[in-house]
Amino acid sequence: MSRDQSCKELAVEHCRRINARDIAGLLSLYAPTVRFEDPIGSGVRTGHAELRRHALGALHCDVHEYAHDPVGVLDGTRAALPVTAHLDFGTAAPLLSSQGFMDWDGTPAGPGRRLQIHYVMVIETDATGLVRAMRAYWGRTDVTVVDEHDVLTMPASR
Repeated sequence: MSRDQSCKELAVEHCRRINARDIAGLLSLYAPTVRFEDPIGSGVRTGHAELRRHALGALHCDVHEYAHDPVGVLDGTRAALPVTAHLDFGTAAPLLSSQGFMDWDGTPAGPGRRLQIHYVMVIETDATGLVRAMRAYWGRTDVTVVDEHDVLTMPASR
């Protein structure tokens, strides 16, 4: 497998491990000194402990990520992956609202509603093939409320 294909596969594997709720497996994809920002503008965090805390927060919100087609770069060290994430409205809305990532007046969305976030994850790998940096590009206008039915009709994860 070419280096750029390996890098693209690594980005998709991130989503697979999140969906499998495999935190140990997720961390094994990342260098111990990883620097990440999700979303950009929320502050850079560093290391496995911070990444674990971040991933556990996503799992607490019942996240499920749908990986779309990744794009690599010529030297094979970076890949960009469009992702559609779905989270439990009741858990995620208050959290995202309190952090300024969405407008929410506190009114429950009702049963069967999920938050949807369209984002692009960009990873950069080190010489050993681990992710040394990850940045997630999304903002306030990328968060919407959707019916659970719409989630079920999304393309299956890779």
